[in-house]
Amino acid sequence: MEEEISLVDLIKVLRKRRTYIITIFLLAVIGAYLFSRMSPKVYSAKAVILLPSEKGSSISAQLLQSLPITGIVGLPSGVGANYVAILKSRSAAEYVVKRLNLQNAYEAKSLQQAISILQKSVKISDTKENTIEISAEAKDPKLAADISNTYISALKDITSRFMLSSAQRERLFLEKRLKETERALSEAESRLKAFQDKYRLVSISDETKALIENMANLQSQKESTQIELDAVNSQISSLQSILSAQAELLGKDLLTITTISSDPKIQSWREKLIENEANLAILLQDYGELHPKVVELKQQIAEIKRVMKEEIERLSKALGTLSTPELFDLSVKRISLEAKLQGLTGLIERYDEKLSKLPELSLQLSRLMRDVKLQEAIYTTLSTQYEQAKISEARESVEIQVLDYAIPPEKHSKPNTMLNMLIAGVASLFLGIFLAFFLEFWKNLKEELRKDEDS
Repeated sequence: MEEEISLVDLIKVLRKRRTYIITIFLLAVIGAYLFSRMSPKVYSAKAVILLPSEKGSSISAQLLQSLPITGIVGLPSGVGANYVAILKSRSAAEYVVKRLNLQNAYEAKSLQQAISILQKSVKISDTKENTIEISAEAKDPKLAADISNTYISALKDITSRFMLSSAQRERLFLEKRLKETERALSEAESRLKAFQDKYRLVSISDETKALIENMANLQSQKESTQIELDAVNSQISSLQSILSAQAELLGKDLLTITTISSDPKIQSWREKLIENEANLAILLQDYGELHPKVVELKQQIAEIKRVMKEEIERLSKALGTLSTPELFDLSVKRISLEAKLQGLTGLIERYDEKLSKLPELSLQLSRLMRDVKLQEAIYTTLSTQYEQAKISEARESVEIQVLDYAIPPEKHSKPNTMLNMLIAGVASLFLGIFLAFFLEFWKNLKEELRKDEDS
């Protein structure tokens, strides 16, 4: 019959083998301490980003939610998911590696190896408090902080490339045109001054001055119309690219601008628009915005646009093509702007013809003064539109709100000496107790075998 083992027996075994247990415990704790002291110190720095409200009205914020990276498995949908996905992407890691020259810092043999090391040392997570935390580890405290903060820069850079909005494209275009116009204005002023110095002509008649002022105003309107037309063409191109893919899936044809422009009724109304836009430009110069003739002509132009839109919708249905109300509106706007541009061009040519009837020297002086006035008017128009584009771009941009930038930590995060000693101590106690019972069991087993042999 087997003897039952009591608690007293267990305690006796532990007391008997306490030397083993204490020795193993001390060796483990001292070993953990020495290991922690000798191991290279690792520092951790954390940056925190505040997520934008998904209910906001920012156009770019809404676009960011619709990016194809939304819906990654394991991540919530929306802006937060996209931010996390971008931060975890290879593109973000490559940006940080190149910006901080981490390939040399990590002594990596290749860029890919450096990226792999970086991604293992960085933890990115979103929290319930609507924030994203970027924690980076490095042997140098400043480098750890730099990595976390550079990830924020990477996020800004990548999202800005995703968010190349129409306002941003317009701002870049206007910025370029503004510089070109500034150079053209400077050259026109230089030519005028050189002519006046050579021929001692500094003034022209009041009638000619009025003619030049009108031409400058018309040229400014033409420049503004051309910029607006370029923007509409860009919007139509983007919309048609989207619709083209849908049309292919549905097996339908796409309503094109060529189809619209070739329609006889559209052509007829386009000619009326050209005439009305030219007349409107003249009336605006003579009477201003509030004159009854101006108001009446604007109403006629609006009515032509309305009828044109209805005709385009009818044409689309008759042909069975794929289209949208946005494309109808943009098509009408494009035709209207083209008509306005053509009307203004014809009007400017008529003014130029009047100018050409002046005496030779007066004609040259008038044209030089006209060039200066034209460039001044264009520069003023472009400056106004450039400022408006900057405001629109700022409204559309997705602002990365940084709650906390990472700072170099004062204390290392790894190795944690106390934690390592605690783990080693607990593990060694279990090992020591197990060894004590095993040795006692082995001793008793040998004694029983010896007794059996003797008997």
